[in-house]
Amino acid sequence: MFRFTSALDTLLALQEAVEAARTSDYFGRSTTSRGTFPSINLFQDGDDTVIMAEVPGVKKEEIQLQIKDNLITISGERKTDYPEKASVHRVERRGFKFNRTMKLPVKVDIEKVKADYENGILKIVMPRAESDKPKMIDIN
Repeated sequence: MFRFTSALDTLLALQEAVEAARTSDYFGRSTTSRGTFPSINLFQDGDDTVIMAEVPGVKKEEIQLQIKDNLITISGERKTDYPEKASVHRVERRGFKFNRTMKLPVKVDIEKVKADYENGILKIVMPRAESDKPKMIDIN
């Protein structure tokens, strides 16, 4: 037998769970590295490791890159400014700080890393370190 009150209770519990997840920062709006911003593609191109990161609305001066050991950190801040006397009626695009750390699949030569930023896309090219490349060993 179907009871309307139990179905309604289930829907209300689901709504509360979704709201709790949204407000708990599970989706990564804070400065922790567990977030999902920026969206990233990481791939190998020959001996280079390449990251393509989407950072729309962020000025390149507001982005910091750091590589240490096999970790890369992309951090920064997207700001939204309004004129001093503006009357704000709706806010869907928010400013926030971000910090994302990922493990790299190989050791990279930090001195040869290049980063370019164009149209909201950050491209980071990281050549593989010579010490990390496989070496052929002659057998006597």
